[in-house]
Amino acid sequence: MTMMSDLSEDLVEEILSRNPARSLKRLQSTCKQWNTLFNDHRFTKKHCDKAAKEFLVVMLKTYKVYSVCVKLSGIHNNIDPVMEFKGELGLLGHDYYTTFHCNGLLLCTTRANPMEYGARLVVYNPCMGQTKWIEVRTAYKASDKFALGYKKNCNSYKILRFPGSCHNPVLGKFEMYEFNSDSWRVLDDVIHDWDLAAQGRGVSYKGNTYWVASDKEELVDDFLLEFDFTKERFRRLRLPFKGHCQFNTVVPSTVREEKLVVLFQSEYEETVEIWITSKIDELNDDASWRKFFTVKCNYTFSFSMSFMVDEENKVAVCCNTYMRKD
Repeated sequence: MTMMSDLSEDLVEEILSRNPARSLKRLQSTCKQWNTLFNDHRFTKKHCDKAAKEFLVVMLKTYKVYSVCVKLSGIHNNIDPVMEFKGELGLLGHDYYTTFHCNGLLLCTTRANPMEYGARLVVYNPCMGQTKWIEVRTAYKASDKFALGYKKNCNSYKILRFPGSCHNPVLGKFEMYEFNSDSWRVLDDVIHDWDLAAQGRGVSYKGNTYWVASDKEELVDDFLLEFDFTKERFRRLRLPFKGHCQFNTVVPSTVREEKLVVLFQSEYEETVEIWITSKIDELNDDASWRKFFTVKCNYTFSFSMSFMVDEENKVAVCCNTYMRKD
């Protein structure tokens, strides 16, 4: 039998890069050399490209982040779906106010005293159990928005920070943190001429972030606001329905980070529509959509709802917080 110690370093790295992330977590304590390798950004990129993908459902509940098991296999045979909390993800015992997911990583803001200088962000890999704490340039407000993304073709991660609300278009309120340089800088040429829908929860798709937004100056139909972390610019994309988030529930999500999805619920009709992107045009600032399904629903979702889609089983699982109760 060939021992791993008999293999070349390149071959060992190639073998390890093809293992699922949770397997690597168990191997971290095997030897210092492997542990060092797992923390190397070059290996992380290689592992992301080659390893089998694992799907982990996480939920923010009472300011703690939990892993959740969702079983839908029998739903079309009149077997109720099952949702089980598998346990709190160990984030050093802190309470968290918001989370943002990108490419298997969670960006979290701390709940306690965010206005104090020195409050930090943390990026957490729930599969590997790794954390990276990040100092902010100035104390952030609870209304501030953060998004985690990456530069295409090199997985160079970045964090975008901007004010969650603004009465007038302004410049110089957007900041960018780059992991490679471990530093913040101000984006001077970004114009804030839009408002995010309600809670303004964004989703990450292929390194970019998407929100539902409306024009700040005119009461027109909502649009999908994209921030491109490679070009460091915003653009507006057409939604497949007419309506304004002031009167309707419009929430973005993804299908396993492979497709972009939007849920639409009109306050005037007892139906919920879910739309999936078939194409996002990089040149013409447009997106193509197809309707996943429409379903009768006499329950009104709040603006803070979130959802995930199982396209194969034609199921959407919705999570709603209402009147401060989970």
